[in-house]
Amino acid sequence: MKTKVSISKFALFAAIPALMLAGCGKPQGKAGKVIAKGGSADSLAAAEANANLPFDVKEGKRLFSHYCSVCHGETGDGTGQYYGSSLQPSPANFTDKAFMKNMTDESLTKSITGGSASVGKSNMCPPWGKTFESDEIECLVAYVKTFSK
Repeated sequence: MKTKVSISKFALFAAIPALMLAGCGKPQGKAGKVIAKGGSADSLAAAEANANLPFDVKEGKRLFSHYCSVCHGETGDGTGQYYGSSLQPSPANFTDKAFMKNMTDESLTKSITGGSASVGKSNMCPPWGKTFESDEIECLVAYVKTFSK
């Protein structure tokens, strides 16, 4: 009986380092950093660049990607999923420096909170004031401003 217990313990202690060395099958990127399955060096570079962003911009990016990019596009250029469709007028292009020059933090906050109609624009962008907390709206404003820099 003692022999079976000893063999089981040996097998367990041998399996743990083997799994650690295998790295659970995830390919390694530069400097030993793990790249997600199906990822690439480009996605690793994007993740590293994202890691250097301030928290408010990272959080704004997360919120924008989930809620706003479907219309405004991942890059904020107004060419989201519905670009060229029945959305009239087209979603705002946040990469347009001339447009963004006139957009203050207050006007961006108001357009997010009350929807674009609250600032005299289209009524197609809904009011998000009851969806987001005020600090989340501040994060969205910080991120939207990065498109025109």
